[in-house]
Amino acid sequence: MTTPTLPPGASRRELRKAVLRMRLEMHRQELRHEVLQITQPLKQVRDYGQRLRQGNAPFLLTGGALALAGLLGGKRGWRRWLRLALIIAPLLRRRQSGID
Repeated sequence: MTTPTLPPGASRRELRKAVLRMRLEMHRQELRHEVLQITQPLKQVRDYGQRLRQGNAPFLLTGGALALAGLLGGKRGWRRWLRLALIIAPLLRRRQSGID
């Protein structure tokens, strides 16, 4: 809001009204700023979820999960996980490209 313009000979009542309008506008802007600060994390989470649905996110998530399972699964479990990854990768590619 712009600063209200008052005539040079404004009465005390008009000055009080102008000050009140300025205070109300200031409070409105403060509230708007606080709401934006509070909702910023929610917006970031929503944007992160949209980015995960696009691009190579399914491959990265699958690879990360398989790597973690391989590390936690012991010495001989990694072959089974590698085989599973080789089976899942083409299916994910087909799903991502929209052929499915």
